[in-house]
Amino acid sequence: MLFSKKELNFEVPKVMGIINLTPDSFSDGGKFICPKTLKTDRSKVLKEIEKMENQGAAFIDIGAESTRPNAFQISAAEELDRLMPILDDIKNINAVVSIDSSKGEVISEAIKNGVDFINDINSLKDKKALKLVKDHNLPVCIMHKEKNLSKNSICLEIGNFFKKKVLELSKNGISKEKIILDPGFGYEKTPYENLEIISKFNYTKFENPCLIGISRKGFLKKLSNDPNLDQTSVTTGIISLLNGAKIIRTHNVPLTATTIEKVFG
Repeated sequence: MLFSKKELNFEVPKVMGIINLTPDSFSDGGKFICPKTLKTDRSKVLKEIEKMENQGAAFIDIGAESTRPNAFQISAAEELDRLMPILDDIKNINAVVSIDSSKGEVISEAIKNGVDFINDINSLKDKKALKLVKDHNLPVCIMHKEKNLSKNSICLEIGNFFKKKVLELSKNGISKEKIILDPGFGYEKTPYENLEIISKFNYTKFENPCLIGISRKGFLKKLSNDPNLDQTSVTTGIISLLNGAKIIRTHNVPLTATTIEKVFG
């Protein structure tokens, strides 16, 4: 699959390292904020990205707005204020760089600075974001985040959403080959539904590659006493990879990458 000018194959699942430029993310909020200026610490971010690349990350996902439950929504201007210190460095990063944003204004600036991939949890509902992705022919990840109000299983509901959304985006000029699918662990789902997705969801039914973001999600606390949930995240994530997912988004790149190497060779 081509990401801007970077091409990846998915014969072996790929690791996506998480960079949160937020003060309030559920796991690592404030990690990259300078305590003196309260601004993004560019040097610290770039060192972390280089470390993740060396540890095996094929993707780096950069986000500047927390999407945890009940998180405070910020303006595009504030999101850009957090991103701008490192946007100019995107073109120098060897890994595929994605921006975790749903706002057209933010996505526009990211594209100007050479971002490879848009990770949009709102699935291009913003019309400006939709047009930008179409005009620049960029890959995009769409995510299921709808409460299951039907009598269907959550796996069936996610599958129906994927089919409907891919068709809708295709009709709006987004190349089907550029779409990545995310089942949305934790978003509007009960703990049981999350566990059902882990154990039963068949990612191989879809032509599009699938991404999973299960790292340090709260429902995993019901499965383990693991203090930071990293081992539990990787173990449950590997199940999804064995079920056909191709990208795993993680806070712990080295543990994830070494486990994938052991399992998939």
